[in-house]
Amino acid sequence: MSDSLSTPRPRAILFQHDLPVSAGALEGALVRAGFTLETRFREVRPGDADADLVVVLGGYMGVYEADQHPYLHEELALMEGRLARRRPCLGICLGAQMLAAVSGARVYPDPKGMVLGVEPIHVTPAGHAHPVFSGAPASFPVVQWHGDTFDTVRGAEALAASERQPQEAFLLSNSVGFLFHPEVVPPMLESWVRALPESLSRSGRRLEDVLTEDLPRLEAARTEIDGLLERTARFLAHEVSIRTR
Repeated sequence: MSDSLSTPRPRAILFQHDLPVSAGALEGALVRAGFTLETRFREVRPGDADADLVVVLGGYMGVYEADQHPYLHEELALMEGRLARRRPCLGICLGAQMLAAVSGARVYPDPKGMVLGVEPIHVTPAGHAHPVFSGAPASFPVVQWHGDTFDTVRGAEALAASERQPQEAFLLSNSVGFLFHPEVVPPMLESWVRALPESLSRSGRRLEDVLTEDLPRLEAARTEIDGLLERTARFLAHEVSIRTR
């Protein structure tokens, strides 16, 4: 029997907190990197902590609202345990804030208010030297959609920064956090802004500006963003393979 038939594919658990906030373009990148995917909606199941990879997606709630959303307590405990055992996680937006929180950083509402739109991130020297951003341009636009931020994550290496957040992307042991949304493709962004006028209002953005300015910027940046997703998935698959050798 060949190795491809005898060796099970690594398992990735995707924690989803709101139905519109899916894994988007990340799903394909993870599958191409060799993962099988299982999605959880606001729950942690037995055995999830031992999955090869855990991906924690975004959501409308804050880390500091875990008492109102008890499943966040379970996910935070799961992530803390995985970090202690060097089992990789990928956190996106809320997920990145949760990675920061379990590492001891304070997460709180951004005093500058909500950011919503397609804005540039800037790759750090450490980022250019790391497989996740290796070969990426010095800066490129990504989807930003969050009202919270966090203090410096001690022990984390900043891979990319923005005007607001010096750890826009960070490496913590073998886990990765993205405060931005690389998984979002133009149709997803359009559906979000049409469905969530209150978020537009909080950010001070107008629907027509997002549709006419941000969507074309996101479409033009797909090569860079898709490259980031593919490299991230391959890096995480490599970290999983090291553990299973």
